Amino acid sequence: MDLIIRKAKIEKQDDLVDIGISDGRIAVISKNIEAKAGQEIDAKGMLASPPFIDSHHHLDMAFITDVVNKSGTLEEAIALTTERKKHYTAQDLVERAGRAIRLAVTNGTLWIRSHVDVDPVAGLRLLQGVLEARQRFADMLSIQVVAFPQLGLARKPEAQRLLRQAMLAGADVVGGMPHGEATPEDAARHIEMAFDIARAFDADVDMHVDETDDPQSHTLELLAEATIRHGYQGRVTASHCCALSAYDEQYARQVIEKVKAAQISIITNPPINLMLQGRHDRGPVRRGITRVKELLDAGVNVACGQDDIDNPFYPFGRMDMLEVALFTAHAAHLGMPHEIQMAFDMPRYNAARALRLPEYGLKVGAPANIVIIDAASAHDALRLQPDRRYVIKEGQIIAETVTTTKLKGKPVRR
Repeated sequence: MDLIIRKAKIEKQDDLVDIGISDGRIAVISKNIEAKAGQEIDAKGMLASPPFIDSHHHLDMAFITDVVNKSGTLEEAIALTTERKKHYTAQDLVERAGRAIRLAVTNGTLWIRSHVDVDPVAGLRLLQGVLEARQRFADMLSIQVVAFPQLGLARKPEAQRLLRQAMLAGADVVGGMPHGEATPEDAARHIEMAFDIARAFDADVDMHVDETDDPQSHTLELLAEATIRHGYQGRVTASHCCALSAYDEQYARQVIEKVKAAQISIITNPPINLMLQGRHDRGPVRRGITRVKELLDAGVNVACGQDDIDNPFYPFGRMDMLEVALFTAHAAHLGMPHEIQMAFDMPRYNAARALRLPEYGLKVGAPANIVIIDAASAHDALRLQPDRRYVIKEGQIIAETVTTTKLKGKPVRR
């Protein structure tokens, strides 16, 4: 074998196991592999997990630090970046995206779904930069690119042509932001335009939906109905969905039932929505995220995303999906043992389902994509936010991290 991981902890198994890797795939999982390998790792009881997945990000907006969002609102962030993106170059974007990608990999993320602005202001320049970054860093992680018409389709008709060109150029998923249109009728048209393009390219759909506190924003229901009408069940993702929390209970249940029937995956982005939403509230200030618990209880697939890092939308972020899962647990009140497991699974198995990733998981025959976390359980992984000791992509160790803390010369147990 090429690599053997010794004495690793795997979820739902009591005994420590060895994981044998050959030709980039998991060849065997056993209590004791007697064979030798060219390289071995002693996991010492640490948790072996499938890698993390950032199911909602904007690599084209990473590390935009030359402007400040004074109001802290989504509207000002969009206005600031719309002005700045007139001047972005592909080289600048590759450098900023590359910085984010490197951080993500060291934190155990091997997949990112990145929305990229495609509109009359940006044209295809930002897309070209992200596509170049995808190629340049392909040995580290995989990037799904969403062509994102943030400025609208109904109010910016030329964006329809640009979206088609983006798909021809190499984008994977058709994006949208229907609640940004001027009227509910235009929001419905926006959704139909996006589905027309998606069907033409046999592509999935991933839309920013109802990223607002306004309870009159009802595009999630429109998207669910359109998904069923077009036979796209299981191929649509709705991100943010903040207005769902502002609906009255009866209407919220009705919408959630439609989302479940349409098999739509929901991506919540708590760090960003906690920062941007509720800006006009004067106590109590709303949490700003979608109804995570209710969606999970209804059987809807819910994942979480980092969304932004160090830009006018969000001044923080470490490209760490374990941190995002912890944010989600706090914001959504996920504190019971089974809920903590749900939060841990959101940037793993739930995100893999949303991105429709084949062969995801730790199983014999699957690609050897593994992260060794310095913890023994989901609870400790979220609580401690520990090192990702080893990050393994297709059988190759691509990142290692070890942090040592001592008090009076003795190691500190967290």
